[in-house]
Amino acid sequence: MLILSGHEIDQCLPMAAAINGMKQAFAASTAGEVEIPNRTIVALGDTSDLAIFMPSHMKNLSRTSIKSLTFLPENGRKGLPVVHAVVVVFDSVSGSPLALIEGSRLTAIRTAAGGGASVDLLARKDSVSLAMLGSGTQAKAGIEAACAVREIKLVRLYSPTPGNAEALADELSQASWCPEIRVVADPDEAVRTADIIWTATTSLTPTFSAASVAPGAHIVGIGSFQPSMVEIEPSILNKGTVFVDQMEASWSEAGEMIAARSQGLLDFEEVTELGEIVLGLHPGRADDHEITVFKSVGIAAQDAMASSIALDAAEIHGLGTTVQL
Repeated sequence: MLILSGHEIDQCLPMAAAINGMKQAFAASTAGEVEIPNRTIVALGDTSDLAIFMPSHMKNLSRTSIKSLTFLPENGRKGLPVVHAVVVVFDSVSGSPLALIEGSRLTAIRTAAGGGASVDLLARKDSVSLAMLGSGTQAKAGIEAACAVREIKLVRLYSPTPGNAEALADELSQASWCPEIRVVADPDEAVRTADIIWTATTSLTPTFSAASVAPGAHIVGIGSFQPSMVEIEPSILNKGTVFVDQMEASWSEAGEMIAARSQGLLDFEEVTELGEIVLGLHPGRADDHEITVFKSVGIAAQDAMASSIALDAAEIHGLGTTVQL
């Protein structure tokens, strides 16, 4: 059994490969080529503390996987990761365990790569500015993903904890691929005139106002994954064209969509899976003035594809530690 650390995942799952993999994962999900049971969520005493289990099997892969994670929002105040995760991968033919993968880095990369896939498929080709709302691991990976598919020249970064935003800006400014980053004190200042708007929070209330969204913007919402979480103002979903990772999961778990539907602002037939664009079943953006929205709650097919890419790379480069159980 191979063990891959978070550092090794960084080497085995480069963003460009992850973005291409997420397109394949979304397409397979839309085509019905993935077995994705509903995720199992267990409350850990306090209802905000969760254990989550996400199994999946992609029919074109010889591997099956399950991601197990804990989500403890208060960990950040204790200097601990909010999310701890592992992915266990099995050989789907023999049933034998193949790998144990550090899941927090894999989740950060595959989640950002899913957003990056939406940017590649839906954002205007001339998009050069990014508004990032959030300053955690997902925000960091999201900036990299956006920059991987568009020639971003300016990132406006907002966080309700300015110190975290400054620290992230300082860290990313050392990367050769990173454009200019400006930390701003107001979320609408970040969003106003942005070509791409990216939310990477677990906020219970909208992170920016609908009035600040410019025509032609593409919005990526990848932080919230529970009905109580609403990163994006529900009225925005009425103004824009909405795409999701997987229909059933999004209608069950995306707080923005649930709220918009309850307010009469969004119906089932007004939402499209991103996989339809990959499969050539939907044209994507209609024109340069259209507002497009990609809402993702994260699906297990993303973990299956990301872990498969990482394992193939680990084998090629001789990475990881082999143990006998």
